[in-house]
Amino acid sequence: MLAPPLPRAKARRLKFIQFARSFVIVVAVVGIAYALISAVITGPPTFSDPLTGHGTYTIAPGNFTYLTGDITGEDYVEGNYTVMTPPGAQVVFSVLNQSEFIAYAHHKPYQSLWSVSGQSAGRIVFAAPYTGTFYLVFQNPYPAASGLGVDLYIVTEYQSNVVIG
Repeated sequence: MLAPPLPRAKARRLKFIQFARSFVIVVAVVGIAYALISAVITGPPTFSDPLTGHGTYTIAPGNFTYLTGDITGEDYVEGNYTVMTPPGAQVVFSVLNQSEFIAYAHHKPYQSLWSVSGQSAGRIVFAAPYTGTFYLVFQNPYPAASGLGVDLYIVTEYQSNVVIG
């Protein structure tokens, strides 16, 4: 025995619901396809490393400035620094790990991983002995009473020691 036919309004409503369900599925499939295709085309997000860059830094007398970032063990940072003004002024350059930097910043005894003093220009090549946060510290050695601020130009680049291919 056949079921009695549905009233016209109910039949239209049922067809509309079926259409709406199909439409939602098609929109979801198109949205997922768009997200996947755009991710493949643009590639993974990239962020510049804080230890890669260049800039001029003004260091007040008796003060310091620093660059910091994470370095994976056996990767390295290379670059150079030059005192721009006053010509011939000297700076102290040190590389500190996180705990030693905290001691340095609080004027307590510290041990640097690498230190160079008495230069107005120098080359930076620091290979991290282990993975961690490192600080490239540039100090103006002139006393605060001297009023001798230093403008320092620094260029650094993070180099990965990983060989691909």
